[in-house]
Amino acid sequence: MKEIQEKKVALMTSVLLHERETAELLGMSVHWLRRKRWEGDGVPFIRLGDGSKGAIRYRLEDIDRYIAARVRLSTSDKG
Repeated sequence: MKEIQEKKVALMTSVLLHERETAELLGMSVHWLRRKRWEGDGVPFIRLGDGSKGAIRYRLEDIDRYIAARVRLSTSDKG
């Protein structure tokens, strides 16, 4: 029960960003962000609402992890 409460608190304190805010934070276009989402290779996202018309939001911690996973030491480093 305590674990469920902790998860609820974590979700409630998560910062949710709009597409434009996320694109600006990454220094990329909204088009790039949408394409990466469609390809399944982008920042993890949340869909609020029903079906394909739901609003898309991004958690700040997911953006941070996405960036951290792409840090490279060399141009030949494929990750």
